Amino acid sequence: MISKTIKLGLFTLALCSVTLVTAQEKKQKNPEKAFEKMDTDSSASISLEEFKAKRMKDASKEERITKRFEKMDANADGSLDFEEFKASLNRPKKKK
Repeated sequence: MISKTIKLGLFTLALCSVTLVTAQEKKQKNPEKAFEKMDTDSSASISLEEFKAKRMKDASKEERITKRFEKMDANADGSLDFEEFKASLNRPKKKK
């Protein structure tokens, strides 16, 4: 009886582990698709206006979104190329 319980417990644990890994893989976004979605004029770069249009759901957060864009714009040219965009996705997020 104990052997069956242990086997069932290990099976359940393995199943949960596989489910968790699969869920995490699905959660990760495709940076190419996200970039293309934001680059509405197909210029191979994202302007501040394009960034705001996709990210700003509340006008009160405009300053915060502008600051985030400026941090992402590593060369300070006023637009995000794909490499800057991808690099910003890989940065560790600050805890609040």
